[in-house]
Amino acid sequence: MNRPFVITIDGPAGVGKSTLARRLAAELGIAYLDTGAMYRALGLALGAEAADLPEEELRRRCAAFQFTLHRDKNSAWVLYCDGKPVGEEIRSERAGRLASLVARLPALRSELQAAQQRLGSGVSLVAEGRDMGTRVFPNARRKFFLDARPEVRAERRFKELQAKGEEADFDTVLANILSRDKQDRERAVDPLRPAHDAVRVDTSDLELDGVLRVLINSVHAAFGREGLRRASPAFSHLAGDGSLHMVDVGDKLETRRVARARAVVEMSASTLDLLKREALPKGDVLAVAKVAGIMAAKRTWELIPLSHPLMINYADIRFEIRDEPPSVLLESEVHVSGKTGVEMEAIMAVQVAAATIYDMAKAVQKDMIIRDVRLVYKSGGKSGDFQA
Repeated sequence: MNRPFVITIDGPAGVGKSTLARRLAAELGIAYLDTGAMYRALGLALGAEAADLPEEELRRRCAAFQFTLHRDKNSAWVLYCDGKPVGEEIRSERAGRLASLVARLPALRSELQAAQQRLGSGVSLVAEGRDMGTRVFPNARRKFFLDARPEVRAERRFKELQAKGEEADFDTVLANILSRDKQDRERAVDPLRPAHDAVRVDTSDLELDGVLRVLINSVHAAFGREGLRRASPAFSHLAGDGSLHMVDVGDKLETRRVARARAVVEMSASTLDLLKREALPKGDVLAVAKVAGIMAAKRTWELIPLSHPLMINYADIRFEIRDEPPSVLLESEVHVSGKTGVEMEAIMAVQVAAATIYDMAKAVQKDMIIRDVRLVYKSGGKSGDFQA
């Protein structure tokens, strides 16, 4: 049996920890734990008065909150508190200030750290916060500490608030960032600092995709690509002993999924002219190619090893005839309501349709070229949308 493992991401406010941790977890096929959300939830629930409570009373109240991780309808991991998902109510500036206030209370930190460790003992996850690598998960398999200049972090937060339609003043946001940094870095209990073995990344001048690539490469370096597949086999065709197996998608929820793929068949002008006039020896090339492509989409599971048979809702092949250079552009589109995507069905459909065009025209030209086969769009599923 594979043991759960933990990857930690620590850093101050505004460095993109939450977004990056969520995306890294999705890339690895494991859970995402937003520990800052836990502090925000308790900050809102207990209020500033928590600082005045006797230690045992505070500990008792904190222990009464039950945090769990569950998958939503899109198979994404969601943090729950007392059976309810933790929502957008914790993302306000007030919630952030209260989180920083209660985070200084040793009894509250102790209770939340124990809750976080319980969550990490049951499932592999990416844990994001301020003391994940130093205190909560000191034996994490890989640790990161993200940072950025305060002005950069304030600008990001300012734009985030504006995008939500909230009133925002840059100077106020910057002052809040600096104040929270001071509280987090100078608190007596578990101050914000990098773990001695953390990989430090300055995100000031990097886009999120660039930072994510740094994190992924570092994780691969820590585990080795083979080791990572063995550690997190949920969506790998390799079992723990290295043998091949079909991915178990039984726990994934059904969602609507769409995929489109394209290919080009290049030919001479004379061959293209015969195709347009339906004068090729084998008849209406495009009509036959359409049927062949749709059939291929429906039978992809028989052609690609270890893929799942799908009840396809819709499949089609569209054609665009181009005179310069003489060619036919093909685009497949496949829809399904299921637990796995239809990217391979779309790719197989367009390839078989292109091969059918070649087959029906090869009597007059054998040096036609099939090129640029690629996925151009997909939607649905945990990995989200893709547009080439």
